[in-house]
Amino acid sequence: MGELRALAVRAGVAYAPDGDVLLAAEDDGVVVGWLSGTLAGVYPGPGAPVPPPHGYVQAVVVDPAHRRAGIGRALVEEFVAAASRAGVGWVFAVPDEDLEVEARVQWLAACGFRPVVDPGERWPAMGRRPPLRTGH
Repeated sequence: MGELRALAVRAGVAYAPDGDVLLAAEDDGVVVGWLSGTLAGVYPGPGAPVPPPHGYVQAVVVDPAHRRAGIGRALVEEFVAAASRAGVGWVFAVPDEDLEVEARVQWLAACGFRPVVDPGERWPAMGRRPPLRTGH
């Protein structure tokens, strides 16, 4: 866990193992991508389709040399699966608004996220519902 904590610190992501989720993808023992999120988030606007808790994808980071290989998408899918297992009914993400915001929105859409309709919301929030849990 020390390596993941160091990655989070270098990326400026809060690392709080007491409920937050930090997933890592490795290639030959080297971390090549990671996702940080929480399964105890609360979407602040009225656009959430279900009451909290909500899953919140805080960051997805993939080493540039390993991009376009499905690593980021696999991390998102694992996070959504974890949300489903935890009984979380909705996961959201808010892509950074910078020069690459459209690419981030398109990538999230390819991962199954849809725009959240909230009047007056200035950020392009996107959400998706995890698959229903099957009880055994």
